[in-house]
Formats: sequence, structure tokens, C-alpha cells
Amino acid sequence: MMDEFWAPARLAWATERLAMESPLVNNYKKPFILRRLLETFLGGLRLFASSEVPLYVYVLQLVLFSVIPSLIIVFVILEHNDRLPLNWAVYICAFLEFLYAFVIQIVAHLLRTQKTKPEEVEHVNLAVDEEFLEFDSALGPKTWSFLIRQKKAKLNIFFHSVIAGVVGGGTVYYIRPDSTDHINVPWGASLAFTVLGIVTASVGLWPLIGGSPPEPASFHPLPWDLAGLSRPLHMSVCIVVHTLSSYFPAVMWLLVLDVFFHLVFASCSILWLLGILPPIDAFILWILEQWLVVALGGSPMSSNIRLIPHAFFGTIFLCMSAAMPSFEGLMVFASCIQYILSLDSGWILSSLLSPGVKFVTGLTGKYEETLPVAGKPSLRVKTCRRELVLYVTLLVAIIGLSLGCQLPNVGWYEANLNCTKIKARNTSVRMPVNVTTDAHGDLTNLPVLFQVSARDAVGSVVIFLALSVLVINEFQKVYVLGLIRNPLYVHRKTFQKHSLLYMTSQLLQFGGPFVSLILLHQNFSAKVHLQLQAPFQTFPYFLLTIPLVRAFRQIWQFPEQMLLQLSLFYILEIVQRETSSSFLDYWGKLPPATRIFFIGLLYLWGTRLVQRICTVVIFVITSLSEKKRQTSLSFFFTGFNLAIIPILFGLLVLSTVISAPLLPLFTLPIFFLGFPRPLRFWSYPVGRSSNSCEDSVYYEQLTPHVIFALHNLVQIGSLGFVEPGEHFLLRYEDRFLWIQILECGFTYVYYSVKGLELQETSCHTAEASRVDAVFSFAFDVDDEMKKGKLSSFFNQYAFHTLTPVSQINVVGFSDTKNVLTGVIDSPDTLKVINDYFHKALIYLMMDYVVKRSESVQGDKTQTPASSATTNAKTQESLRSLPKVEKRAENHFEETIPHAQVEVNEQEKVSNSVGSHISHNSHQSQSGRTSRVAWIDDQGVRDVPTIPAVDSRPLSWDDDEDPLDESSAGKGRLSTLNNEERVTIQTKDHRTRESKSGLPPIHYKANNFTTSLGDLEDDEDQLNVIPGIMYDESSDDDSNFESIAPLHKIRFTHPKRRSAAPVHVRVISRTDYRTPIYNSPLSAALAPLASWFIELPYDTEVVDEVQDSFPHAWFKFLLSNFGRTYVDLRQQNSAVLGKVSGTSNRAGLANSKSGGDKEEQIQKMQYDEDLEESYRIITGTCHLIILGSEITNPTPSQVYKTFSGEVPWSMALDWLLNKKELYTLVMKGLQVMLKLSLDHTLIGPMTGWAELESCMADYTQNWFFGPDGKATDTHAQPQPHFLAEEQPEATSWMEAVKLEVPNLFSMGYNPVKGVYTSHLLTLGDAEVSVGRLGGETVRGLWASLVAELLYLTNDDDERYSIQAQPGLLRNLTVQAADPPLGYPIFSSPPLRLAVPWLNATLQQLYSSTVSKEENDKDTSP
Repeated sequence: MMDEFWAPARLAWATERLAMESPLVNNYKKPFILRRLLETFLGGLRLFASSEVPLYVYVLQLVLFSVIPSLIIVFVILEHNDRLPLNWAVYICAFLEFLYAFVIQIVAHLLRTQKTKPEEVEHVNLAVDEEFLEFDSALGPKTWSFLIRQKKAKLNIFFHSVIAGVVGGGTVYYIRPDSTDHINVPWGASLAFTVLGIVTASVGLWPLIGGSPPEPASFHPLPWDLAGLSRPLHMSVCIVVHTLSSYFPAVMWLLVLDVFFHLVFASCSILWLLGILPPIDAFILWILEQWLVVALGGSPMSSNIRLIPHAFFGTIFLCMSAAMPSFEGLMVFASCIQYILSLDSGWILSSLLSPGVKFVTGLTGKYEETLPVAGKPSLRVKTCRRELVLYVTLLVAIIGLSLGCQLPNVGWYEANLNCTKIKARNTSVRMPVNVTTDAHGDLTNLPVLFQVSARDAVGSVVIFLALSVLVINEFQKVYVLGLIRNPLYVHRKTFQKHSLLYMTSQLLQFGGPFVSLILLHQNFSAKVHLQLQAPFQTFPYFLLTIPLVRAFRQIWQFPEQMLLQLSLFYILEIVQRETSSSFLDYWGKLPPATRIFFIGLLYLWGTRLVQRICTVVIFVITSLSEKKRQTSLSFFFTGFNLAIIPILFGLLVLSTVISAPLLPLFTLPIFFLGFPRPLRFWSYPVGRSSNSCEDSVYYEQLTPHVIFALHNLVQIGSLGFVEPGEHFLLRYEDRFLWIQILECGFTYVYYSVKGLELQETSCHTAEASRVDAVFSFAFDVDDEMKKGKLSSFFNQYAFHTLTPVSQINVVGFSDTKNVLTGVIDSPDTLKVINDYFHKALIYLMMDYVVKRSESVQGDKTQTPASSATTNAKTQESLRSLPKVEKRAENHFEETIPHAQVEVNEQEKVSNSVGSHISHNSHQSQSGRTSRVAWIDDQGVRDVPTIPAVDSRPLSWDDDEDPLDESSAGKGRLSTLNNEERVTIQTKDHRTRESKSGLPPIHYKANNFTTSLGDLEDDEDQLNVIPGIMYDESSDDDSNFESIAPLHKIRFTHPKRRSAAPVHVRVISRTDYRTPIYNSPLSAALAPLASWFIELPYDTEVVDEVQDSFPHAWFKFLLSNFGRTYVDLRQQNSAVLGKVSGTSNRAGLANSKSGGDKEEQIQKMQYDEDLEESYRIITGTCHLIILGSEITNPTPSQVYKTFSGEVPWSMALDWLLNKKELYTLVMKGLQVMLKLSLDHTLIGPMTGWAELESCMADYTQNWFFGPDGKATDTHAQPQPHFLAEEQPEATSWMEAVKLEVPNLFSMGYNPVKGVYTSHLLTLGDAEVSVGRLGGETVRGLWASLVAELLYLTNDDDERYSIQAQPGLLRNLTVQAADPPLGYPIFSSPPLRLAVPWLNATLQQLYSSTVSKEENDKDTSP
């Protein structure tokens, strides 16, 4: 029969019946499993460890092991034969066992230290696999390291010895035959209990001495040798219960518990072997949770940190309630304090007192701290304040309602109860005597509020509210009761969007508890004589207080469920009034609080029992209906379960009562009882770890939206009754979200979200297909349903663990992956790549320049003092340049005979010019003459000269509007920070009309001249170096690092003065001639001057790739960006004028300049210098990235450049030094690829307007780049509504987190040798929501723990079928906590309250902005 049990089970992917089988247990594992089972049963005694173990080792083990049971047997016999009193027997046995345990461990410790090499014992300790053991002699260190394991803490030698003595002595008291006399069992049963008790004591106390054995009940790795305390703790509980039952023999429930624990103690060795009794950590947490849920009426907690204080304070307030001196005081105090306990008090206190605690905002997936963010209040504090206002208001209402029910009736309590004062231990207690009741058991002369008619009215309202809750909940689901299709579900969106449904649900949530509160006050006060059957402030009275306190908490903790329980209570009350039976008579004699307590337990355990029955049915049916699940023993297991239905039902009841999961062995329909543990199942904190990968970011983006949408369904009842321990599976495209309900309370819920892997294995695909089929049948209206077929109105997958519930709409990314074969390698695509690269790069450069200028002007309008700061930085960076004094000649081409030059001898002026600078380079491709020359001064040695040409000013002061005619008479040339500083000094004090002024916008640039003498009078430093464009917003000198330091040259002036105008021209030291533009608008839209520094190619080389320069596209962009820039400057001038109080003058100037806007744009379009600058930059970048235009780029080259892999060259180093330009070039490459693909797949653009619109969309709403993991994930970008402007994503993961509307990536599959594309599109996503069987999930997890942790499975199939579509085993295993499971995303507990109390980031930001605007408006 055992061989048949280990029969093979079919693999998940077996295509034919009995075609492919795999053994549940491999042959090489069977000896190991048998040895481990034997070691567990014997409490750590390692017999048959290996064939090479010497015989003396086994003899020593047996001798050491037998001492404890021998002492117990001796003292039990002595006490039973009256040779020794019970107390003496217990004490002496305890002392001897302590002494033995302590001595033997000390001896073992001393023997282990008799080694010459420190690593020897460690080697033995590490060789815990029994197949590899070494022994030296009977007293050798290796032998004793095997016999008595070394303690992790030496102090535990003493502590464990003490515990062994105490528990051993208590065992003598507990297992003696006379201990069962009060149970009235036969002598044979008492003797059997004694014998089994000795076995239990032997295998239970040996772990304290020899070391803890491997336990099937594994919950958490325990430090400090705590694992050895689990078995003694179980024994101690049985002994304590027996002791309490002996001291309180009249308490019936203690007697029942004593009998139950006698049976447990006798079978402990088997229970430990089966892993039914929990380890010490799980046992303590389970006890606390059961006390909190069953006795105090609370909810299972989301963490141990929350569980312990909730259980502690709940117990404290329970004792305070029981200590109240009057019943009316008890009612008021319990009503108020239990409402407070049902709130999330810990979260509120941590929000107000601990700003370091993090809270999930639910909007961007970030966990915001309570500290203010960017000067704005945190979301947690904002939400906490709102909830606090609501809770305080409700508390005041509860106090008023409770006082209104109790205070008017204080005199009635005293007059009608005929209470007498009884002195007991100096304590005044009260209890009713000689009370008068009517036929229904009610007190006579009841107040109006407590009379039957008033109770009937409130009870009817409670029944109505309960029915309303049921109807609203069930008729929002796709299936009514999970079986029948709901015909109203197709109108769910209309119902859910309607405010009436939401208002009704909120009214039930807030109004239902108040109605329930009134009902409790009525019934508890009307039957107060039943509640006061025991004297005040006694233990029986304390026990009667527990149900009363629990009822007051339950109406707030679970208001909807409590409505159902109170409805059943009221119905039974009516039946008990109208009929007569022995059961109802006994029921009527119980206090109302006790009756409600039993109804609550019936609801709690009843729902759990139904879930467990469904789990058993699903396992049995799945083993028969799934062809790939069928084995040769499937029908045998089915018949076996049918044959032991009474035993199986008893197992289910026991599992329900102790809240322990079922354990299906190897996920087969063979059920055992798992050990009790907290309801959240796993020991580690929720969200502690996950197998994060590149796909985790999709769940991080989707989680906040899903949680908010799901929470809204919970609030309106679309998911039915939601309780802790529920599991929901959400499906969206290829993504699975596993959501667990951790904790529930008044207005709040704690969620846990896990994301399952996206790559679909064979097992994953099988179960994903079944999930899709279940959701499709539920939510997709097919032809059969339209025809009205009967089968379509029933749930076809009723016996599946997944039950569809509803659908939600969230914001998510739609994923599309395509193969680019035939597209990326198409000649048509490769031909247009070069053209689109130029177009994209020109657009990006112009867009960058305009936005850069916009940011500068925006800073100026906000902080006018920034200009002075920028100028100071500019002046500082220009101090190393030569100081040029005035010249007597009229033109630069004339000689300066009287010029004197002082040269710093420590530095030399470098006259070297790049090899590409030559006379031929003065001629551009278009035939335009050169505008670059060197100053030729005969009086200045080593100073280059420049031929006389018409000078044209390049830049104007940013404080002046270059398009404002009114500034022509008062503006002056402004200093721009680059690499030179020029100070021109002169003694000429004559002024001219054009002194330091900007020309009117209609002036010709070649007529703009000045004199050196004019410049001397101004004594202000020039804010411009003609020939170079600067940007004052740049606060870094990265653009100027490559500039070599110049000589410090100072020119001295001749004594003669000249008023003749001179053309001021200072040429920047760049390898390429720096263009000089003919209008301020051209200068504003020109590329940055730093981009022209040390160009890597000669002009002739650059000219070779300029044939494809899009001249018409360039002119089109100039027109559009020129208008944008002019409008922007006018707006900023108006704002600046309003701030400075000169709005009228600025408005007049703008109106004047506005008339010349088109003229300036037209002049800019004919600026050959501007076009030449863009030609040079785009041509140089093209040569660096794509090479020559003679041949088209290859698909591999396109893919590598798209991914940022550019072949190295010296020219590439030049581009890398221009960080802004390099970023624009890489962005242009990515946009180029998308435009080229669109050109091939969709067709060419119909016009420049369409191309510009497409460019704008790609730059604003798209992210282009590899879809791999970001290199730097530490910098978390702020949400765009918190930043001053939307941050730009630097990686694919950041783009997903920032919810960029579109993401595009190009990839390469080296296996298939094809190029692929990956497109993400943000939009509304419809997510299907299904409820999973909670007990099925916990059963599969319990089976997983047993297989992996105890049986140490190393088989890929884990001894069981990997994929089970009916049970969703593969998905359930994935959702387990690591290391057993492997979710790729796991969130910490996410808390959400009622939606209208949650503070969102947008609300905070909008309120802050409104406040700032109001402050600005009210400021003088």
C-alpha cells in the first residue's frame, strides 16, 4: 500500500493520459525522508543516521535519552504508591532533571573543546547531512558534537536546564493516573494516558538537551536556540489548563478544555510528527490573534508590530470595563472605548507623532513620508487630519447617544433591580436579587426605550438594513452567490457612477453602526438581570463582560457583518417569544451579549467551514476533471475521502475552530491539518522582499491606480463582504496582480499587492489561459447568452477556485511587441534616415534654445536680482582676457603706430589655429564670404589682426527687450559669460547718439557702430563678446573647460584721441569661425556658442554632408519658433513691467514691437549666418554618429546608435564634452528612427505642419530608449504636478513611473536574429477582478512549506504537479513570499480609508497654489 501511495503523478504538460509520469518522491530521497521523520518523532534522537556510525554512538544516545523518562517513571510510581507526597515528587524530580540537563550539557561542552584545531567542531556542525559524519572515540569532541549539539548562546545551557526541570516536574503532576479522576475515565484509559505522557515528555524535553529536531511546522527561522522551546511550551499549556481546572472545578468550559488538552498531550508525539502543533513564535502570535479576533472582536493585523499593541490595549480596556462600578457606566464606557479601538489608532498616532513613518499615497507609487515635501504638507498628515475630524465628530455623537440611552434610566436601575450591597474583601459589589420579570423574561416597568415595541422597531430597521446590504452587494457582482449570472450586471457602470449608490453605501457604513448601537443598548439594558448573574468585579463577571465588550466593538469593526448577526439575533428573539422549546428556553436564559457572541462565532466559524468544504470539493473534482491531473490513484483518493466523510468533516471543523489551514499532501486530495498561524500566513513583514526585475516597474505604476479603484468597489459593496484573509486575482493583458486583504476596520482597509512574473512558462501559460477563459465567459457577452441559452446563465466554472466578481477601469500601459523584419532593413527606411536625422536634430536644437530662453526669462520675472548675480558670474569668467584700449585709427584695418602693449611674461598668447582653418575655409559651401579674420596690428606683437568689415552686434542685455523700440536709447551692450572678458578703456568723453544703446528693431545691423571713446565714458563692462552667443541661465562652466587660458595683455592708449567711429569686433578663440548674426532674433535662436569650440572636422569635410540639409524645413521652423520666441518675450516683458510698476510703458513698447514682428522674422529667415551655424552643427553631428551620406546606414548601425552605442572616435569625445548637444543628438537619433518607421509603414508626411506636430508630440509625449533597467535607480523623480515643470525621464523605468504617455524601444533578438520593437501606450485599461478561495490559497501555501522546508525538495516539480488550472497552483506558488515564492513585485501594507478622506497630491498642490495666489493678490 505504501508503494501505491508513492505512485507517480502526471506532469502538468503531459498531453496524453498516462503518457508521462513523475514520481512524487525520488528513490534517492526516500531514505533521507524516513530518517528525518524518525528524528522528528524521537525529538532529535538521530538513530540510523548512517551505516558508518559506530555502535557506541547509538548506545550513548539511548543511554542519555532514557534518563529523563526514567526519572519521570520513578517519581510517578512513588507518588502513585503513596511512597512520596505529590509536592515532594514534583520538586525532587524537577531538581534532578535540571541537574542532569545542566551537567550533561556542561560535560558535552567541555568535551567539544578538547580539540587542537578550531575548525574541527565547526566542520562537524556544518555536516548536518547524516551521510557525511566523522567520529573519533566515545569521549572525542566529534562524537559529542554529534550527541549534544552546541548551543548558539552558552547562557542557554542554564536556561534550558531550568525549563527542562520545571516542565519535567510538572509532567509528573500531570500524567499521574490520579489526574484523570475528575474526568471519570476507566483505569485502563488513565494508564494509557500515563504511558503516552511519558513518551511525550521524553521526546518533548530532549530538544532542550540534545538540540531541536527538524520540525514540519516551520514558520520563521528562530535565533538563540528558541526552536527547542516549542515542545516544552506545548506541554506547559496542557499542564496550566489542568491546574486551572483543578482550582475552578465548577467552570464547565475549563473542564472541557482540560479533557481536550489531555488528548492533545497524549498524542503530542504524533502531532509533532505531522506538524500540527505550531512552533513557539507562530504559537504566540496565533494566540494573540485569536484573543483579539474571537474574544475582543478585533481584526487580524497586517503586522506583528500592530498585533501586539492592539491585543495589549484591548485587554487593558476590557479589564477596565469589567471594573466599572455600575452597569450604566459600563455601557457608556464600552460604547466609546470600543469605537476608538475599532479605528486605526496606531496609524493616527504615528502620523501625528512620528514624521519618519512612511505612507503610500496611491498616486505615483511612491511612499511619501510625513515630513513636508517641497514646503507642502505630507499626504499622510493631511489625510490624518481629515479622518481625525470625522472620528472626533462621530465620537461625540456616540457619547451623546450612549448617555441619552443610559442616564435617564439611572433611577430605574436602582429602583427595579432591588440591588443589595455585599461586602467582599473591602470591595462594594452589587448583584440583583428578587427581580420581577414578565412571561418573556423581561423586567417589569421597563422604560419606553427598552420596551418590546421600541426594540421591535429598531430590530426591524436592522433587518431592513441587512437586506439592503445583501441586495446591494450581490446585484453588483457578475454572479449572484457565485452561481447564477446577474442580469443587472451589464448596467453596473451606470449604477456605480450614480451618486445615489455611493451615498447609500456610505449611509449604511456610517448609519448602520448607530442603529446597531441603539439595539445593543436596548437589549442589554432590558435583560440586565441576566448580564448581572455574577457579582461585580469577580472572575465570572469578567467572563460575562467579554461578550458585551466584543459586541460594541464588532458594530464598528465589521458594521455590515454585524448587521446580519444582529438580524439573526432579533429573529431568534421573536421566535423565542412566540414559540416554546427546551432549546429556546435555554437560549432565552443566556444574557443577550452572550447570545450575540455565540451568533458571532457561528458566523465566523460557519463562513470558514464553508470555505474549507469548498476547498475539499475543488481538490477532489479537479483531480477527476483535469485530464492532466488524473493519476492511477485519483479515483482511489476520491473514494477514500467519501469513505471517511465523518472524520474528514471533523478535521474541517477542528481546522475551522483553531484557524489552521488544511494541508493537501503534495497538492493531492489527501488532507492533513496544518499548524495554526496568523491569518496573513507568512512570518516576514508584508512586502519585505520580492524578486525584482525589469518588469517590476509596470506593477509599481499600476498598483496605486488599481488599489484606489478596488477600494472604491469595496466601499460601494461591489465585492461583497470583504474580510481579512480574502485574496483577489486581477488580470490585465499579460499581468497578474495578487491582492490580499490584511486588515479591516472602521473606514479603513490594509491591502497587500503582489505582481507575478510576465514571462509565461508552460505552466504559467496553462493557468493563464484558464484564467482568461473564466473571465471571458463571465464578462464577454457571447452569442449563446444573446440567444438566451440556459447554460449561459450559470457559472460554468463554479467549481474553480477563481470566481469572477467585477471589472475596474484604471490607467495602465498597453504593451505591444512587433518584429521589424522587412521594415528596419528595408531600403526605403534606410534612405530616409539621414534626411530625418537632420530634420529631427534641427527641431530639437531650436526647441532647446527657445525653452532655455524661456526658463531664463521665467527666472528673471520671479527674481529680478538674478540678472546681477549672473552678470557677476559672467564678469568673473572673463577676467583672464586681454584689456584692449582705444585706438587712434578709424578702422581696424589701419595700423596703430602709437599702441603700446604690455605682455605678461609668464604666459604666451597661443596663435595656433586648427589645421582646418585656412584661407579656403573663409568660403562656405553656398559661396558666402568669410566673416572671420584676425586683428593685424603692427604695434602689437603676436596679436592677430582682422580685416575691416561691417560689424554687427550679436547680443543685447537680457534686461532690455530686443524687440522694444523704447529701449534703443537707453540699452547697452550686456556682458555674456563664456571664455573671455574684455575691458575697453578710453579717455574720449564725447558722447554720441548711439552711445551704449541698442538699435531700433528696424535698424540695419551693418550701420550699428560706436567709438572707443564712447565706450570709455560708460565704464560699465560689456555684457557681450560679439561673435559668441551666451546663456545667462547656465551656472556651470562646463562649456568653457576646453578653452586654453590666454595671455594677460594690457593695451595702453596713445595720448591722441579720436572721435571717429570704429567697428568693435572681438573674435572668440575657436577653431571654427564664430558667426555674427544680423538681428537679435537670429542671435536668440542660434545654437549655443560653446558648441562651436574646437570643432573636430574641417569645413571641407563638413560640407560633404550638407547636401541633405533641409533648407525648406529649416525656414519653416525659423518662422514658427521665431513667433513663439517673440510672443514669449512680450509676455515676460509684460509680467516684469507689472511687477516693477511700469506696465503702461512696457505695454506701449510691446505694441510697437509687435508691429515689426513679421519684419524681424523675415529678416531672420534671410540670415545666412544663422543657417550656416545650423549646417555646421548638424553636419558635424551627422559625421560623428552616422558617418558619410554616401552610403545608407545598416540596420545594425541604426540599432546600436538608438541604444546609445556609438563607435568611438576623437570626434565623439568632442561631442561627449558638449553634454546638451550630445543629449539632443541622441534624442534626434531616436526620433529619427520612429519617423523613418512611420514613413515606411504609414507613409510620408503630407506637409511641414504635420511633421512639426509629429515632432512636438514625440518630444513631449514620448520616451525613446532601451527598455532595459536603469543604470541609476536611486534618484526618484518627483511627480510632474509637484515639480515646477515636468521632469524628463532618463530611462525606461523612470518613464513608466512618470507615466509618459508613449514609450518606444528597439531591440534585437540574438537567438532568432531579428530586430524587434516595444511600444507602451498609456490609457484606460479594463482590469478583471476575481475572488480566490482563501482556504485554497492557504492550503497550497501550507503544502509548499512542507515540501520545501521540511522535505528539502530539490526537484523542479517539487514532488507535485506544477500547473493545476483548476487550483491555479503555479500562480499561487508564485504569490508566496520569497524565498518559497517569486513575485516580481511586492508592496508593503497599503492603507486606504473612505475615498473622500484621502488627500491626493493634486489636491495638496492645487490648494497650495491657490494659497500662494491669494497671498500674492493680498500683498501690497
